[in-house]
Amino acid sequence: MEKNITIIKPEFEDKKKCLRGLCPNIFARMKLGGRVVNMIYDVEELLTKSKFENDFVTDSPPLKVEKKLVPDSLTPSAFNTLEKVLDKIRDKTTLKIGIWGMGGIGKTTVMQLLNNTREIKTMFDFVIWVTVSKSWNIGKIQEEVGKRLSIDTTNESNERVVSKLLQKLEGKKYLLLLDDVWEKVDLSVVGFPNAHQENGCKVVLTTRKLEVCRRMETDDEIKVESLPKKEAWEMFNLKVGNVAKAPTIRQHAEEIVRKCGGLPLALKVVGGTLRKVKNENVWRQFLRDLKSPTKALIEDINEEVFKSLKVSYDYLTDIEKKNCLLFCGLYPENNKIEKSELIGYWRAEGLLSGELTLADARVKGDVILESLIDASLLEKCDGYYANDYVKMHDVVRDLVLAMTSPKGEECLHLVRAETSTEKMPEDEEWEKATRISFMDEKHLSSLSESPNYPMLLTLLLGGCSNLKVIPESFFNSMPRLHVLDLSSTGINSLPVSISKLVTLRELLLNNCLNLNVLPVELSELKALEVLEVTRAQLDHLPVWIFELTTLKRLKIKDMRRSNYNFVDSEQVLVPGLISKISQMEEFCVPSFLYDFGVSYKSEDIVASELSSFRLLSSLDIKFLSVSNLQCFLQNSKSWRKRKLTEFRFCIGPREMNFYSWRYKNCLTYQGGRAEDHSILPWAIENVLSYSNYFELHGHGELTTLSDLGARNTCELKCCRVFSCDMLENAMNRNGLEMDAFGNLEILELFNLRNLKCILEMEGPPPPLSRVANNFTNLTKLSLFKCPMIKHVFSNGFMIQQLSNLELLEISHCSGLEGLLSEDENVEYQALPNLKFVHLLELPEFVSFFKGIAVCWKSLERVQISKCPKLRKLPLDVNSATNLKQIQVSNRNFWDALEWDNNATKLHLQPLVIDLSLQHIFPTH
Repeated sequence: MEKNITIIKPEFEDKKKCLRGLCPNIFARMKLGGRVVNMIYDVEELLTKSKFENDFVTDSPPLKVEKKLVPDSLTPSAFNTLEKVLDKIRDKTTLKIGIWGMGGIGKTTVMQLLNNTREIKTMFDFVIWVTVSKSWNIGKIQEEVGKRLSIDTTNESNERVVSKLLQKLEGKKYLLLLDDVWEKVDLSVVGFPNAHQENGCKVVLTTRKLEVCRRMETDDEIKVESLPKKEAWEMFNLKVGNVAKAPTIRQHAEEIVRKCGGLPLALKVVGGTLRKVKNENVWRQFLRDLKSPTKALIEDINEEVFKSLKVSYDYLTDIEKKNCLLFCGLYPENNKIEKSELIGYWRAEGLLSGELTLADARVKGDVILESLIDASLLEKCDGYYANDYVKMHDVVRDLVLAMTSPKGEECLHLVRAETSTEKMPEDEEWEKATRISFMDEKHLSSLSESPNYPMLLTLLLGGCSNLKVIPESFFNSMPRLHVLDLSSTGINSLPVSISKLVTLRELLLNNCLNLNVLPVELSELKALEVLEVTRAQLDHLPVWIFELTTLKRLKIKDMRRSNYNFVDSEQVLVPGLISKISQMEEFCVPSFLYDFGVSYKSEDIVASELSSFRLLSSLDIKFLSVSNLQCFLQNSKSWRKRKLTEFRFCIGPREMNFYSWRYKNCLTYQGGRAEDHSILPWAIENVLSYSNYFELHGHGELTTLSDLGARNTCELKCCRVFSCDMLENAMNRNGLEMDAFGNLEILELFNLRNLKCILEMEGPPPPLSRVANNFTNLTKLSLFKCPMIKHVFSNGFMIQQLSNLELLEISHCSGLEGLLSEDENVEYQALPNLKFVHLLELPEFVSFFKGIAVCWKSLERVQISKCPKLRKLPLDVNSATNLKQIQVSNRNFWDALEWDNNATKLHLQPLVIDLSLQHIFPTH
């Protein structure tokens, strides 16, 4: 923000100058003024939230353990191996433990179980998981450990990173879990204090080779053996279904299980292939194929295991799924694969059959991904973004790479992803390649001058951050290229030979921070359907972009230049220009109108021409005024016929907040009543009724969110309200009876100077049958800078409605006295799903619920800072059995708390974290 102000200040002074009283560029000044308004709002929001986020969310201490997703099909053997590992960990003399066995045998599953074991959490301060993989390097491991411990390692020297890690782990008892180790890793070079009996630190690693255990100087080695016959049969049946027990099939099934060699991965993959297949001939032929001679092409995988995976691949129902699976091998080992990106590649290369729209392609691609997951050839991911990613088991990836290698039988892939390659090889075999991947190859700094790739369909260079220059003739001999990904490279321009890519369908230039121009040669790409440019240094988008009449998706956003215009101010945007790209399906250019800066007539031209896109299914744009939005809604057939299924609309000078990215349909509105005095203009109401996310700024007359109307809020999942000075409550009784906000999950209220309560209700509560859906889906409630509110919940009825609330955060509410009014009762089981409570700078806050305890069985973390009048927590020995942390601003606050009995304090004492010692709270 400081940098932006530094940039804009001299520009503002320059624009302020007038010649003989006349301002030379009124539109430039208007646009600049809008940017200043944006900054003021940004600063206001940062000031409102910064203390809370800096104190609690952003800098909260890392968790002791981050849980891992464990496979469903667990066997007694896995738990037996786990117990062996635990026995070694309990032994003080055992510092390093090696778990070894062939690929796909279940080593990682044992480690996942170990990571999630409750006993481990009580033994160590930190449990740190690192996936090493074959293409490891020190920097990659340090980056992963840094993220785990909330340490920023960006652009730091190795010595500096080592110093940070040593400082963070000093005096801490850690358990380091190293998965998929291929050679010796010097942990002292990474930055780990040596494990010894005095500090209690330990290391557990998995590897395919016993020799690696010895080189890592493990104290004990535990081999993971193949599953015994009974367990293998049970696992196979779990995957394949009861069909394997049919009399005509059982004999074939038992023989297939035997051929899988007791390898869990093979059993799951083969079981997925034959799941619910009742035709005996299919089983007979599958077994016959398993018995046919095949040479294993994978190191450390025996022939029978390789064959079981290969035959399962062969039995995929169609060539489409096979090709889609093979494409996944282009990603680095153990890498998360973003679904939308992958499906985009598939579509652009032509792997998805049929004439599909972009939206249809995503649906079809998602179905294929699910089928590959069901076949255990791909896996689900864990973590917050699990639904957006998949991953490939390293053994399955080995199979794919073997099949697409020069010795394989499929189309040739050349993959050097994350292999520390500094220069693109020039071997003759590369000329035969159909796909080349250098994904995330940060060492790659130079490319061949003029390579000859006549068969190449896909070239992935995304993540090659040290690649600064592409030779001018580089693209001369790639006549069949369909997909080119140059995202997150260091390039500042594209070579003139880019014009030779006449078959290119997808060009990705996301996160190219140095890219400052799009060459006119791009206008020659007459087959281009997808163009994405984000976070670049462009100062404008050239008008010739509208000559790319085959474009289906255009994404231009988050430019890093302060003087960015959508088009060059010297160019003229005339009627009929935008409508040339009539095949457009997804238009993502949020600043199209606002950063135009030419004339207000252009705004109507843009809105009118956007409405002419008949195939439009996704639109991300900012409308300067409600009238522009109204023009679009009235004229757009895509909107009226509900073909526009995804939208992100900003009305007014505000930008769309990054919180909105997870929602499909988003609306941000800064403004007030309609001209006819309706609470909202009809265009806003119309869009709101289809929105999942709504952000409202500066409405000067709205007194209750109920006035938005039940029909207009029934789809809302997230509602964020800023600086609406007349707003007194989020919901009144009439609003409840209209069944508003039935799907709302997140409610955030910022800087509302007259807010007095969340729910206003005079008299007895209405019948439950009339209010059953109000706020019952709410999982997060946030209040920031609402000085007039005295109690979050004005009555116990409101608490009953919030049975699914998980996060309650309240900050800088100077008049707040408690969560519930003193004359209201609360049930012991109130808020049963509440996990996190964050309280910051509440000078009048006295109590939660009249000082009585409640049973918060789901509560995991309480964070309290600068609440000087708070003397009691609503906890006793039996409540909050899942509590992991009590974070307080300083120890004096904890010591001053009052308790009904000392046993409760002693019980909770080990969970207390003094945040002042974590250097989280500012010292000035």
